[in-house]
Amino acid sequence: MEFVNYLDVFEPHIYEDEFIKLPYRLFKPKIKEGEVYPLVVFLHGARERGNDNEKQITANEGATTWAKEEFQNNHPCFVLAPQCPENSYWGSSFRVYHDMNQLGPNSLIATVGLVIDELVGKFPIDKDRIYVTGLSMGGFGTIALLTLCPDKFAAGVVVCGGGNPKKLDKIKHIPFWFFHAEDDDVVSVEYSRALVKKLNELGAEVNYTEYPKGYMQSIGLFPHASWVPAYRDEEMKEWLFSKKRKAPC
Repeated sequence: MEFVNYLDVFEPHIYEDEFIKLPYRLFKPKIKEGEVYPLVVFLHGARERGNDNEKQITANEGATTWAKEEFQNNHPCFVLAPQCPENSYWGSSFRVYHDMNQLGPNSLIATVGLVIDELVGKFPIDKDRIYVTGLSMGGFGTIALLTLCPDKFAAGVVVCGGGNPKKLDKIKHIPFWFFHAEDDDVVSVEYSRALVKKLNELGAEVNYTEYPKGYMQSIGLFPHASWVPAYRDEEMKEWLFSKKRKAPC
């Protein structure tokens, strides 16, 4: 298989206004006239923060899995991968608010929403097929972004993340798939379990993959790294791309 330097195929950009500067990378599919394409928004984890506009692409497959040739052949799509500045968070941080009910959006995650709107106005993006996914800090950011913009997205995939269960009523119309390792020692599995439980109570469409204790170690990974098998899960990717935006209930 030919080696692909994804820094070459994800174009570097910077969104900037009078308040904030947000680097991001954008992958564009082979565009055919008259067609519109899904957009996948990927929110990286805490270790990829900075302003190099590279780590969110090179650290893992959270963004690049959607840009692989074999996936694009079946599901051509745009991929947006913004980079969170150092010492900032996608939404309020679970490290600060250990009470899940204190978690929520912030101005940085709102800026991601502005970038999405800008791209939708510029490129042939299918507004009914905008998806968001994130890992760890980006998993929390995924819930924060969805609760901030509940009418924008078709589905969400949350990997070893969490969020505020009290805000889920706003997004019960959105299908979800959660991934977490039972023995995750960075973000407790209880964060995902709480969201899955509440969404099920609300009647939402929820899939949940919990890797049992010791599984991550058995495949040579530390317990927090559930994004590795998650973003290689072909069933999840096919499921995600089958979803279209629904009106909030």
